[in-house]
Amino acid sequence: MEAITYKYYQEKYYGNILNEEDFKRYEKKARRKLSSFTFGRIDCLQNVPDEVGDCICGMAEKISLEESKENFSGIVSESTDGHSVTFEKKQSIEQMNKELYLIAVGYLNNTGLLYGGVCLCSTARNW
Repeated sequence: MEAITYKYYQEKYYGNILNEEDFKRYEKKARRKLSSFTFGRIDCLQNVPDEVGDCICGMAEKISLEESKENFSGIVSESTDGHSVTFEKKQSIEQMNKELYLIAVGYLNNTGLLYGGVCLCSTARNW
C-alpha cells in the first residue's frame, strides 16, 4: 500500500488541521498503526478504499493532536487562594492505542480488514 497523499487528505477527507509536512509524518505513523490493527492486510491492498484512506487521515489527526500536548500542556484548572495549578496531561500509550483503534473500528468495521482470523481466500491460493 502506498502512502495516502496530502491531496487526498485535503480533497477527499476534507482535512484542514495538518499542513503538508506534518501530514507526511503523521500519515506514516497512522499507516503503521493501522497495519498493526489489520494484521498487515492493508499492506497487500492494490487499490486503497476510501474507508482506509479516511481512517488513516483521522488517525493522523489524532496522533498530531496528542503529540502537540507534549509541547504544550494547557492549564485545566487553577486555584488562586492556595495557588494550585492543574495541567492537562498527555494520554498514556495504552489509552492512545484504544482511541486509535476506535477510530479504525469506526471506518473499517464492515470491511473485514479488522478480522483477527485467517482469511482462506488469500491463503488458499496455492492449494
